[in-house]
Amino acid sequence: MTVHLTDDALAERIRECVIELLLARGAGRTIALSEAAQAVSMRIGYHWHDLMRPVRTVAASLAEAGTIEALQHEVVVDVRDARGPVRLRLRTLPGQRSR
Repeated sequence: MTVHLTDDALAERIRECVIELLLARGAGRTIALSEAAQAVSMRIGYHWHDLMRPVRTVAASLAEAGTIEALQHEVVVDVRDARGPVRLRLRTLPGQRSR
């Protein structure tokens, strides 16, 4: 069953899913963009490949807001400019140590 969502509703579902996955993974741990796309696809019935661009867009907005970081080869990157596999992690707050 496919759920039909507006762009804003889809973005909110993706945002919730990314945060949920990262919290479940734990501090300093990462998820792949594809993991988020696959998790969202199971909830709303879209093919996960079709969600990769929206997931990348939402990840960029979460990174801009300072909520998460996008990484390639353990280096923080701008998810909009990065090509290839990107991983996401919750941003370490000042005074906290990442693992």
